[in-house]
Amino acid sequence: MRKILVIARRDYRASVRSKGFIVSLVLMPVMMTASIGVQALFQKLEDTKEKKYAVVDRTDRKLVEYLQDSAKIYNERMVFDPKTNKQIASTIILERITPSANTPEAIAEQRYELSQRVEKDEFEGILEIGPGVMNLKETLNPEKIDDAASIRFQAKKPTQRQFMSWAEKMLNVGIQVKRFQERLTPEEIASLNIQVPLKYKALTQQGADGTFQDTATGQQIATFILPGVLIGLMFMIVMVGATPAMQGIVEEKSQRIAEVLLGSVSPFELMAGKLLGVIGVSMTMAIVYMTGGYLVADYYGVSGGLTPMLLVWFVAFMVLALLIFGSLFIAVGAASGDIKDTQTLLMPIMILACLPFFALGPIMQDPNGKIAVICSFFPFATPMLLVARQSVPPGVPIWQLISGIALVLATTVFCVWAAGRIFRIGILMQGKGAKMSDLIQWVIKG
Repeated sequence: MRKILVIARRDYRASVRSKGFIVSLVLMPVMMTASIGVQALFQKLEDTKEKKYAVVDRTDRKLVEYLQDSAKIYNERMVFDPKTNKQIASTIILERITPSANTPEAIAEQRYELSQRVEKDEFEGILEIGPGVMNLKETLNPEKIDDAASIRFQAKKPTQRQFMSWAEKMLNVGIQVKRFQERLTPEEIASLNIQVPLKYKALTQQGADGTFQDTATGQQIATFILPGVLIGLMFMIVMVGATPAMQGIVEEKSQRIAEVLLGSVSPFELMAGKLLGVIGVSMTMAIVYMTGGYLVADYYGVSGGLTPMLLVWFVAFMVLALLIFGSLFIAVGAASGDIKDTQTLLMPIMILACLPFFALGPIMQDPNGKIAVICSFFPFATPMLLVARQSVPPGVPIWQLISGIALVLATTVFCVWAAGRIFRIGILMQGKGAKMSDLIQWVIKG
């Protein structure tokens, strides 16, 4: 045991004192901050030039005028940031085009002429309101509705979704208003159009003083994104902690250092020491990130979801994940002749490590649903998924936690045992690296 601790202490000190560790420790928050800054920059650099559209209103209800009034309101309220008064979106200009005769030939000819103007960038698109939109009896399949009873839009660029959505919404509101005006008095319309707002609130909690109050909105948003944050953090810590250990073993093999070490310790003691070193390095990184993340969350008043029990579960499952994937990474390093050989052997392991991200969507929507429960009992994904589910109230049933821990412990024992057999044979191999079939044979036959 003393030799194992000596190896672990040596690997830990060598890792945390290296420039690569410091860079990795600082790089993640820097990259996250930079990504937010880049997104903000891209928003500022978005195209905000004037967008001009041709509108052909084939009805006699002056819908184009209603749409132009709506565009004026949009330009006043949505184009400029109310705080900075800077332009953040394009202004919408609608030019009314006199409709052609209501014959197929005349309509097609006008559409062609307007399309040519779009090709010359005079317009961004053509919006055509059919003459029968006021008399549509029921909602049908849009593909089966004739052009005369629909709203038609044509554009050269396939990037007009925002305008299409806005125009469809505004015109449908305008059509409904016109229908009401033809059947009801203005007073009746006003009373019927009063909307009841829906307020979305979090669950009511009881404070320490016995009073009842709703959970803050920011806390609710933080609880929603917390599962993804925990899975991403655990994945990053595992990868950053285990990868240098694998690379170190490859270097020790190529420089014949491993042969000297094996003169004093057994192969299993050497692997166990390096595995403990991986855990130490990863835990150091986890403590730094967890402390920083908690302080930031507490500063913004959204730290309620980071309970002490959740942090305990996170640390426990992270250690198990490090044992599983750390042992596999170390085994890959022992079986590889150089860094290039590790890429092929690492591919299946990386797929296993990425599996929790595939189930992140269903977990965030329904943490205790069937998909979340089933995926949580896949041993290589269990640590990350159970922690993610535990972060969302009401948490994971105790029987699932106990079963998950037992499953992960069994998987951990098997992975460490299998990695030990691979390590014992592969650590002294030189030259060409082993194949996946060789690793399986080493595990089975020893």
